[in-house]
Amino acid sequence: MRRALICFTRPPVPGRTKTRLMPLLSGEECAALHTAFLRDIAAVCGRVDADLYVAYAPEGDWGILRELFPAALDLFPQDGEGLGERMHRALSRVLALGYEACVLIGSDLPELTEGHLAAAFAALEEADASLGPTEDGGYYLVGLKKPCRALFAGQAYGHESVYENALAAIRGAGLRFRPAPPCRDVDVPEDLCRLPGTVRPDSHTARLLKILEWEGRNDG
Repeated sequence: MRRALICFTRPPVPGRTKTRLMPLLSGEECAALHTAFLRDIAAVCGRVDADLYVAYAPEGDWGILRELFPAALDLFPQDGEGLGERMHRALSRVLALGYEACVLIGSDLPELTEGHLAAAFAALEEADASLGPTEDGGYYLVGLKKPCRALFAGQAYGHESVYENALAAIRGAGLRFRPAPPCRDVDVPEDLCRLPGTVRPDSHTARLLKILEWEGRNDG
């Protein structure tokens, strides 16, 4: 099976990325944290047998993403009105290149492992679609064999029923479904509290947390 991965992200620009972590972290620290997340994701993707693409929000200097994802076959701007349409167009664009399976992931995933991605591709060997749930009711991963506009049409994001609504759309479209493993993402300050004990100690994220003295800051 010819496989592709898409990292769906934005350039790590101070004041424009991970802003929900402010003012706990400064704009510069938020950008540094996002950069560490991206470096770790690039490393994880490099250990999976799939071609890598990066779909970026067209704001800020996206050239830094080329440095963070040197193995990516292509980087292209997200296109469309709303998150769902942008994800649909990114998946459609890459699947049109002849891939038999494509998995799109977010970028706020310091706990992501190659096991999550391998399981998603394994699910697509038996099914038409896969979703990876997050603790807050959303999903961090969507995998498809063919474009499916119905999965994204009319969907709202940022609430606790995002995963359930997407699953209902998949079933409503008559697609076979297999889930991917859950993975926690980092959106709000509370999500940072667990990271020192859950990320790989040799990861870019773990090293940055030590530089920020996050454990001490958190205790205080």
